[in-house]
Amino acid sequence: MSVFLLRVFTFVILPLLLAALAVRLDKGARTRERRIEVFLIYMFALGAAAGISNWGGHIFAADQVAESIGWAPGSPFQLEMGFANLSYGILAIIAMGRRDGFREATVIGATVMAVGATLVHLWDIAQTGNLAPGNTVQN
Repeated sequence: MSVFLLRVFTFVILPLLLAALAVRLDKGARTRERRIEVFLIYMFALGAAAGISNWGGHIFAADQVAESIGWAPGSPFQLEMGFANLSYGILAIIAMGRRDGFREATVIGATVMAVGATLVHLWDIAQTGNLAPGNTVQN
């Protein structure tokens, strides 16, 4: 199985299946609002797993991550990205149990970072033709 398919399964299909199962088994999830909330809690768990996973890569395998993206290894920027990803992982864990606007703030912050990173990678592809696996969805 390719790394791409493994990641799709781990970070998309499995969380969706677990969320659907949790909604089905949760006897308290009788209203539409509660079913949506249970589902979203699993999506925050997905965000936490992704953030912490990305932290590990950027911190402990920084040079390999940089090379997979097609960028120069040895940049302290990898460490910055690692801690940014860790912060979103921690925020997602906290958001799972909060209802006071914290969830929305977490989603906004993570979305701004994700869209910004996507635009940077697309710009890099357009400007340099960098199709390294880590710079595209192939990784």
